[in-house]
Amino acid sequence: MWAWWVGTLQDPTRVGVVAAWFTGGAAIVGVVISAVVSTIVSRRSVYINAVTVERSKWIETLRVTISKFSAAADRVVTLRQAQAVEYLKSVEWATDTQELHRLMSDLTLRLNPTEHEALNLLMAAKKLDAAARLHSSAAVILADEIMVRHAQWVLKAEWERVKQEAAGRLQAPKFWFRGWRRRRAYKKFLLGAGALERLDAIGAGKSDIDLTLLRSELDGL
Repeated sequence: MWAWWVGTLQDPTRVGVVAAWFTGGAAIVGVVISAVVSTIVSRRSVYINAVTVERSKWIETLRVTISKFSAAADRVVTLRQAQAVEYLKSVEWATDTQELHRLMSDLTLRLNPTEHEALNLLMAAKKLDAAARLHSSAAVILADEIMVRHAQWVLKAEWERVKQEAAGRLQAPKFWFRGWRRRRAYKKFLLGAGALERLDAIGAGKSDIDLTLLRSELDGL
């Protein structure tokens, strides 16, 4: 083989042919590599766009569900306290509580049952549901505030997933660091504005003044 290469390089007519082979081969390899890279990039782009669109829809739908659930709870407690017996015996009560139940089911089905943040959001939502049906407006306001604050963390986490999927693997270290910082911040949140222990005051014999003070504490956190 070595002798063949030496002979080829010493023969001007054969050198041109070999050079043409290499040039043609390199061109073919270049075309193949370009096609493969283009296909990979195209598929990834389609995947990212599809996932981003679906996650964006999910985020918006979850936000709307939480907003409607909050409004439904406020409606139930307001009418229950204003009309008392009449409202509790009316078709309107049945319709309103049925809507509460539907929104609660919708929220439950949209959240990941294995994620800590989602479970905390559900806990606050269930407390809000009970407060609307059984307790005072002060209890509803407290539960609603805590639910909304937990919902913000869940929604933000989903946006971070969208950004990470769109960024690609090369950005993985950056997002790992951001995730680490976020986990630390969430632990701090659970000890402050997101402390679920405040929900225990609802239905525990606390006065509306006590519940209002608990809600007011959140404004400074």
